[in-house]
Formats: sequence, C-alpha cells, structure tokens
Amino acid sequence: MKNFLCVAMMASCLYFLGCKKDGGTKQDVTGAKVNAERYGVDGAASGKFTSTKAGIVQTTVAGISSFTITAIKDGSNECITAVVLHKITGPERINLIYNNAEGSGITYSKDYTKPSDANLNYKTTNGNATTKGGGELNITKFDGKNVEGTFYFVAVNGSGKEAWAEQGSFSGTIK
Repeated sequence: MKNFLCVAMMASCLYFLGCKKDGGTKQDVTGAKVNAERYGVDGAASGKFTSTKAGIVQTTVAGISSFTITAIKDGSNECITAVVLHKITGPERINLIYNNAEGSGITYSKDYTKPSDANLNYKTTNGNATTKGGGELNITKFDGKNVEGTFYFVAVNGSGKEAWAEQGSFSGTIK
C-alpha cells in the first residue's frame, strides 16, 4: 500500500499541474483551496501555507478507492498531498497514525518535481528516533461533489527531519 500512496501522490501533483491554458495564462480548473495557518520544516517555522492551485479527486481503480487532496503552495514548488485509501461517503474523521494498516497519509514535499528525493519528501508514515509521523484529516462537509474539512500533521523525511502543519483547512469540488 505504501507504493500505491507514493504513486497516487505523484499522479495527483502531475494531474493538477496540467491546468488548461488560454492565451498563455493558467486558468483555475481545480476549484479547491488549501491553507495551513502555521507550518514548519526542519525545525524552523515557515509561516502560512496557502494554495489556490489545489485539487480534490476521488477514484476507484482495480477495486482500490482513493480520496486525494493535492495542494501546491502559491509561488513555490512546495506541496501537501493527503491520500486516503478508502471511499469517502460523508463527514468523517480520519486518523493518520504512524504506519497505519490502510496506508493512508499526508506527504509534504519541499519540491514536488523531485518525488524520489527522500530528503525533500516528508511522510506521516515515517518516523525517527523521537517522533512518529501522524495527523488527522477531518471531513466536516461532504455532499458527494463538494467537500470541506480540516487537517494537521507531523511528517518525517528520509534523514529523520520533520515537517508539520496545524490549523489546516481545505474546500473544493471533487473532480
């Protein structure tokens, strides 16, 4: 399942980068917004994460359902991706505990164009000597097409360094 999580995350980032162009300017085809009031990386606070280049997708392929939120921080290559490996049917609180059996999780990337660099990608499914990754995705409104909710997480990269976000929120239309 961890391989599926990585593939889903990267596919989502690439999907949302393929925004339609009209006259040389990008159009918002995603209809989603993601914010985190506070986040930090490698022991330093980074301020606020804001993305108007976000998208929400729910699919079922080969009997595996996934619900994915992908957000690229405005003006950067930083990206937050949440992947839930089951179908969302209504409001739900999803605990993303370290090494959960389902394989669901959140990944923070310093640079989404480098998905194989373990030092740039922090996952809630990882841990280090003092911290286990984890977090929560809380879907507060869901009508089958529109979704809203909140999130927070602590994630760890391949070198054992941490990234975190709190007071996160998302809203948008499922594509």
